[in-house]
Amino acid sequence: MTTRSDALGATLHALARAHRGRLAALLAPHGLHPGQDLLLVAVWNQPGIGQAALAEQLGVEPPTVTRMVQRLERAGMVERRASPLDRRAQLVHPTPRSRLLEGMVRRAWSSLDELLVSALGDVEARKLQKLAAQAVVTLNESP
Repeated sequence: MTTRSDALGATLHALARAHRGRLAALLAPHGLHPGQDLLLVAVWNQPGIGQAALAEQLGVEPPTVTRMVQRLERAGMVERRASPLDRRAQLVHPTPRSRLLEGMVRRAWSSLDELLVSALGDVEARKLQKLAAQAVVTLNESP
């Protein structure tokens, strides 16, 4: 029988927390928090993306995206504009200020990947990535 401390779920939770903590330390000097980086990358990749599409991409509820966008808008990182097709819909666009952080965010992600590859080795890191991806699919498909 496994105990809570050695259960797979506990290990995955600890891994996610450790990764998020390291990412937070890299983003904090630039005024960003984990999660905001994902939203910004989506906006950088698709300027003018709708908030509903952002919620779907990020896997969060629309009110969560609304709050995230509002915070980033107050920080001067994104701006909302009415859709030319539906004036009620708000489209999210990056600002020049956020574009200055794009390289830093992508480097932060890469540095975490490099840290793990360095610690695990290429083969084991690829195995971990494959297993984690399979776990995500399994958990998302389960009722």
